[in-house]
Amino acid sequence: MICWLSSNHAFFWDTIQLGSKHAHFFYETGFSSLLLPTEIDSGHPPYFGMYLAGCWMVFGKTLAVSHWAMLPFLVVLVVQWLSLGRRLVGKTLLPLFLLFLLIDPVVASQASLVSPDIVLAACFLMLLNSIYSGKKKEQVIAVVGLGMVSTRGMMLAIVVFAWELMVKQQRVSSESWLRYFQRVITPYLPGGVLAASYLLYHYLSTGWIGFHAESEWAPSFEKADLQQFSKNLVVLVWRFLDFGRVFLLSGTLLCGFVLWRSRAFRKGKIDPELKRVSMLFLLLLVGSSITFLSYSGLQQHRYLLPLFLLLTLVFFLLLKELPSEKWRLKHRNSLLSLVAIGVVTGNLWIYPDRISQGWDSTLAHWPFYQLRMEMLDFVEEREIPLLEIGTAFPEIGSLKFKDLNERVEGYKEKDLRTDPYILYSNVMNDFSDAELWRLQEEWIPLHALKHRGIKMILYKRPAE
Repeated sequence: MICWLSSNHAFFWDTIQLGSKHAHFFYETGFSSLLLPTEIDSGHPPYFGMYLAGCWMVFGKTLAVSHWAMLPFLVVLVVQWLSLGRRLVGKTLLPLFLLFLLIDPVVASQASLVSPDIVLAACFLMLLNSIYSGKKKEQVIAVVGLGMVSTRGMMLAIVVFAWELMVKQQRVSSESWLRYFQRVITPYLPGGVLAASYLLYHYLSTGWIGFHAESEWAPSFEKADLQQFSKNLVVLVWRFLDFGRVFLLSGTLLCGFVLWRSRAFRKGKIDPELKRVSMLFLLLLVGSSITFLSYSGLQQHRYLLPLFLLLTLVFFLLLKELPSEKWRLKHRNSLLSLVAIGVVTGNLWIYPDRISQGWDSTLAHWPFYQLRMEMLDFVEEREIPLLEIGTAFPEIGSLKFKDLNERVEGYKEKDLRTDPYILYSNVMNDFSDAELWRLQEEWIPLHALKHRGIKMILYKRPAE
């Protein structure tokens, strides 16, 4: 359904590079090199771009093909979520468990994009299910998938391995620690060797891993000072409250408080998997926080997607354990309804213009696609050269990489000192408060569009 609804949507946000630009390189060069050109090399393994380019070669280079190429991973995501819910949450709550996946703003928005993070989430859930089921072949496939999609996927596999080794697996009394370690790590070795081989090859060929000083994203990897670290900590908390997740977190804390008051934790009456999944959540939170807090620009919502999935799972595991004598069915359903409504509203949250937000992590950004096409039509009718229009991410650069056409022209990066026109949208986070003030107070709005909270305005420089 989501593939059909979004099939005409242009590439958006980071998927312009991680999806379109990577795929264009392989598509146009006939897979002549495993390494990407330096200017678009993000340090991640390029296999997602290769997969997308392969789909273009077979079915055609169109937006619809790109979105439908995500269908296999979306199916895996849903199937693995249902399997995990059936195993841990139970059949009674399973329909609602699925509903919470579908209404999650980050999941829904990323599912509507051509996003490697959907692949990462699908492989993550497959890895968890394979650990619970003991299906080693599926576990190998999941780890290989995580290692192929991104360096974050590699780190995620390492955290899950540590969790399985310390918490989930049980060592047989007669088994030595070395033998136990070998048994746990074996399914991780194929994916680990593949990931390490690529990183080594990349390093030997380029001299760097992750980023280099001349890359566009190098500022995101600047080490955070104390002030930036504190800001990142606030942002981390905000991410867990943002887009309606405050309702989910509140519901989780409420359920935990009720169980604590009823002494269920002390009496050992709760499902032991609640403790194990909570430990995985904490391990992953610590692992994710290292990069989230230590660098200046790595705070996107999608980086926390596995944690968001685990938070939903913990909420349902707690909900299942609520004492029936105090929490009657209608009370539990009321709590579920309130939390669900709150999460759904997250797809409607739009902050004031001067507050940045993660537009790729909420369906609130959807009107942007229509507005950008209408603005482009207006610009062409007025015969305004695109290179005379300054703008900000994600609209900078060739239309080819967003719309999959052959138009190499596109808007330029904004410079209010020299540009005759400026294109602004509240979906763009890179306009400073001072720039917004100047546009609103000094520049002439030539054409303005607005729909469901999303705005796009073309400004013209005032006559001097």
